[in-house]
Amino acid sequence: MADAVTFSRPVRKQTLAEQMAETIREAILSGELAPGADLPTEPQLCEQFGVSRAVVRDATRILMAQGLVTVEQGRGMTVTPSQNDAFGDALLMALRRAGASVWDVEQFEQLLFPEVVALAATTATDAEIAEVRALAEAYLALFSACQAQWAEQTPPSTVQDELRHAFRRAIRAIFDATHNRVLQQLAPPLLHLRSLRRWEDAAHTGDVIALESAYLHTLVDALAGRDADAARRAVVRLMQLPEYAIAAMRATPIGEIAVIRDPESPST
Repeated sequence: MADAVTFSRPVRKQTLAEQMAETIREAILSGELAPGADLPTEPQLCEQFGVSRAVVRDATRILMAQGLVTVEQGRGMTVTPSQNDAFGDALLMALRRAGASVWDVEQFEQLLFPEVVALAATTATDAEIAEVRALAEAYLALFSACQAQWAEQTPPSTVQDELRHAFRRAIRAIFDATHNRVLQQLAPPLLHLRSLRRWEDAAHTGDVIALESAYLHTLVDALAGRDADAARRAVVRLMQLPEYAIAAMRATPIGEIAVIRDPESPST
């Protein structure tokens, strides 16, 4: 006779509010209730679940604490949008508290991004590659305009935000083209961690627009080549940095602009 199986943790008893919250949570996570959808009114929920108003209110508080719904006066309970932005902010704050640097983010990207592009090179549709190309060109146009106006100084925060948003849209489209749900969900919070950088050495200040253009065009060409190994090698080469750039990134707290100077450059 086999030994009896024992479990160290007893089954947790759920209250009515917890059961109700779990049912609604599963409807949200499964997509049955889409972001922005209005849930039934409190009386309707009481009737549907056969519970009191107190139970409905307790379930609502549970769902609000989990970030799945919001409650507005006159509108009721609504499913929240994706939590990627909130997660990205929380991750950035956690890393700042941990003393992370711009290099920590860059190093992680060097490990992950070549594999993302390699996968996307085998899964992206022609339409997705065209979208990446269009978003890259839109960012480059914005970047060129910014350089023309702010080449000698740090652009205002509104311009920085606009640049970040345009760049992230282009890179996120590559993550989306992998058709991998984990990578698609990780892209926004990971891209949220990436800082702007300002090169102040002769090798880069000569034509930063051409360098930025070469970077993004290499990514697009890697996708269009439909060769995972070639795409991976191209991105690994693309992301290599000189030691002085790595040193500057190590010295820059995460979330701040890394100012990169070549100590041997005649311009410094």
